[in-house]
Amino acid sequence: MPSNTTFKKVRDKLKFGFPIGPLQPEVLELFRAASYDIKFSGELQKINIDDKEIDCVLVRPIPMATLIEKGFLDAGVSTDSAVLETKAKVNIVCDLEYLKPAFGKMKLVVGAPEDSKIRTLKDLNGKKIITRVPNISKDFLKKNKVRAEILYSDAPLNESIVGVAADAIIEFFLFGDFFKAYKLRVLETILERSLILIANKESLKNNWKKEKIENLAMLLKGARLGQEMAGLMLHAANDAMEDVLKILPSLKKPTITQLRGENWFDVLTVANKKEIRKIIPKLKKIGCASIVEFPLNKVVL
Repeated sequence: MPSNTTFKKVRDKLKFGFPIGPLQPEVLELFRAASYDIKFSGELQKINIDDKEIDCVLVRPIPMATLIEKGFLDAGVSTDSAVLETKAKVNIVCDLEYLKPAFGKMKLVVGAPEDSKIRTLKDLNGKKIITRVPNISKDFLKKNKVRAEILYSDAPLNESIVGVAADAIIEFFLFGDFFKAYKLRVLETILERSLILIANKESLKNNWKKEKIENLAMLLKGARLGQEMAGLMLHAANDAMEDVLKILPSLKKPTITQLRGENWFDVLTVANKKEIRKIIPKLKKIGCASIVEFPLNKVVL
C-alpha cells in the first residue's frame, strides 16, 4: 500500500496553464521576476519550473480558459478576452496588467486594406471577416447591426489572408507592425486585452490549492508592480519638507526619519519609474541632496 507521503505528493500538485504564443515571453519574464527559475524548451515544447508543487502545461490562452473551467487545469495565466470568447465560468484571481500601459495595451481591432472601399463598420455588410475570436466578433457585429460572414482562423498571421480569402480582419493589435506590413488600417477598437490569472471554481474550494493560487497571484502581482515602480531615497532640509511632500507621489505616505543631530531628514518612498524621472529635477531644484533611485524586485500591497 502507498505511504501517506505518496498520497500527499499526488494531492499537493497544482496543474497550471502556461500560455503559448505571443504572451509567452512576457509571462516567462514575469515568473522570473517573481523569483521562479523557469525554463522553456522550444524544441521539446516543454516548460519546467523550480517548484515541485506546480505542474506547468503549455496551452494557448483561449482553449486554456475552457480547460480551467472543466477542471483539467486548476489555474493559469490567460487573458480577459479569452474568458469572454469562450464564456468560461472561471474565477479571475487577479489582473496582471500593471506594466503594459507604459507600452500601450493590447487591443482587439477591426481592420481592412488601406486601398479598399471599407471605411466604416457599415461597409462590412455582406463582407467576409477573418478572426481568431469568432464569438466576440459576432457579438460585436450584432451590437453594431452589421451582417457579415465570420471566418475562423487561428493561423499565426491572419493579416496575410486579408484581401485573399477575406475582406477584413478582427485581430489583436499592439504596435501595429503586421498591419503596416500588410497595408491594413484600423477601423474600430473592440476592446483592450488584459493579462489575468484565472482559476477553476472547484479548485478554489480546496484549501491547499486556494492558498497556493493566492500566494502565486501575490508574487506575480508584486513582481509586475516591481517592474513598474522604483524606490527613491533623498535628504531634505526641514524648511523644504513641505515642498518635498507636495512633489512626491507614493503608494503610501513616504517614510521620514530625522538625521541625528541635524536639521535634515531622510525621505524614503516608491513611485512609478516615469514619474521619478520627472520629479528628481524638481527635488534637486528645491535643495534636496543625496538623491538615490533604486530598483524593486517586488511590491506587495
